[in-house]
Amino acid sequence: MKNQIFKGAFVLIVAGVIGKILGAFYRIPLSNILGAEGIGLYQMIFPLFSLALIISSSGVNATLSHLIAKARAEKTGNIRNIFLKGLIYSLSLSLIFSLFFFFFSDKISELQGNALASSGYKIMIFALIFASLIAPFRGYFQGYENMMPTAISQTLEQLFKVALGLAFAYFFVRQSVELGVVGAFLGISIAEVIAFIYILIKYLLFKTKKFNNKEKIPFAGMNFSVTTSFLIIPLVMAFDSFAVINLLNLNFTEHFSTVMYGLQSGLVNSLINFPVIISVSVSLALLPSLTYLITDNRLKDAREKLLDIFKMLWIIILPCILVFIVFAPLVMKILYSEIDDSLLQIASTLLRISAPQILFISILQISIAVFQSLGKEKIPIYILLISATIKIILTVVLVRMPNVHIYGVALANLIFYAVASGISLYGIKKIIKFNLDFKCFAVSTSLLIILTVVFYLINVFIQNNWTKLSLIAISGLAIYLLPLILFKVLDISKLNYKKELKK
Repeated sequence: MKNQIFKGAFVLIVAGVIGKILGAFYRIPLSNILGAEGIGLYQMIFPLFSLALIISSSGVNATLSHLIAKARAEKTGNIRNIFLKGLIYSLSLSLIFSLFFFFFSDKISELQGNALASSGYKIMIFALIFASLIAPFRGYFQGYENMMPTAISQTLEQLFKVALGLAFAYFFVRQSVELGVVGAFLGISIAEVIAFIYILIKYLLFKTKKFNNKEKIPFAGMNFSVTTSFLIIPLVMAFDSFAVINLLNLNFTEHFSTVMYGLQSGLVNSLINFPVIISVSVSLALLPSLTYLITDNRLKDAREKLLDIFKMLWIIILPCILVFIVFAPLVMKILYSEIDDSLLQIASTLLRISAPQILFISILQISIAVFQSLGKEKIPIYILLISATIKIILTVVLVRMPNVHIYGVALANLIFYAVASGISLYGIKKIIKFNLDFKCFAVSTSLLIILTVVFYLINVFIQNNWTKLSLIAISGLAIYLLPLILFKVLDISKLNYKKELKK
C-alpha cells in the first residue's frame, strides 16, 4: 500500500506543477500586458495581500491539519468543533483586514512610494476574504490525510485566475496601467469564489469521524504560534514593498525604482517559487502524517520518512538551481520576450544570485513542518526572527548603495534563507537525531559537476534556444537522473512502502 506522505505529496506536487504552469501562463503574460511598471504596482500590493492571507488563513490550515491528525491518532476530541473554531477565526480576521485595506488604501500606497496602487487594494479584498475561507477546509481534509480537495481547489484557483485575470487585465490596461492592475485582482477574486464553492460542497458531503470522548483540543495557542512563524517571511517581504522603492528613489527616479522592484519581486521570484512547489507540497503532506506517527509513538518510521524526504528534495532541487544559474539569460528571454533587453540583463543577474535560495527555502519549509509535528511550533519563530533581523539590516545597507541597488535585495534574501534553514536543520538533527545520506550527497554532487560542464558547453556552442532546451532536458536525464536510479541513490520503490500508516 502506498505511503500516505508520498501519496499526499505526489497529489499536491502534481496539482502544484499544474498550478505553477497555469501561474506561469498568468504571471508571464501579465508581466507583458502590464509592463515592468505595472507588474511593479502589482507586486507592491501582493506582499500585503499575502501578509493578510497568512495571518487569517495559513496558520489555521496547518493548525487544523495537525490537531485533526492528532485527534484521529488518539481517538479523542471534537473534530467538528476544532474546524468551526478555525473557520470563525479566518472569517473574522479577513473581514477586519478587508475593511482596513478599503479605507486606508490611499495612505498605504503613498507610504509605499507610488499612489497608483490604491485602486488595486480596494478590489483585492474580495480575493482575501474567500481565499481565507478556503484555508480551514483544506486544513480539515489534510488532517484526514486527504490531499485531493486541496489539490483540486488549488487547480481551480489557478485555472480561473489565468482565464479571468489576464482577460480583465488586458481589457482594463488599455485605459491605464492602474486599471490593468485592478483587472488582474478582479480575476483573482472571482477565481477564489469558484474554488470556495467547490471545497464547501466537498465538506458538506464528507462524513466527519466522531469519537465518544468530548475532550476539548486547544486551538488558539497553537494557531498563534504557527501563524506567527508563517507570518515572519511575509512581513519581511512586506517590509521590502515599503522600503525598497523608497531606498532606490535615493539614487533613481520613481519610475525606474518601481521597474527594478518589479523585476526582483515579480519576474525573478516567480521563477524561484516554481521548483519550491515541491517542498511546499511535501511539507503539507508531511505535517499530518508525521504528527500521526509521532503521536502513535512510531519514531523510527518518522525518522525514515524524514530522511527520504530530505534526500528527494536534494536530488530534485539541485538541477533546478544549476539551470537557473547557467541559463538565466535564456530563461528570461524565452519567458519575458516583451521586456526590454537591458532590463532582462538585470533580471538575469538577479536570478543567478537568487537561485541557491531554492534549496534553503525547501529545507526551511520542511523543517517548520517537522517542528510543528513535534509540538515545538515556537522554535521556528525564534529562528526566523534572528534571520529576518539580519535580512532587514542587509537590505537597508545594500539597496541604498548606487552600485548594488536592487541586487542588494537578492543578496539579503539569499542570506536570510541560508541562515534560517541552517539553524533549523541543526535543531531538527538535535531533536530527532538523524544523519543525512552521505552517499546521496557525494554521488549527486559529482554528477552535478559533470552536468555543469555539459550545460556550459551547450550554452556556448548551441545558438538556437529551443535546441538548447531540448539538450538540457536530454542531458539532465542521461547524465544526472538515470545514474542516480542505476546506483540506487534515488530509489523509486520508496514511493511504495509496504508499511501502511494506520487509519
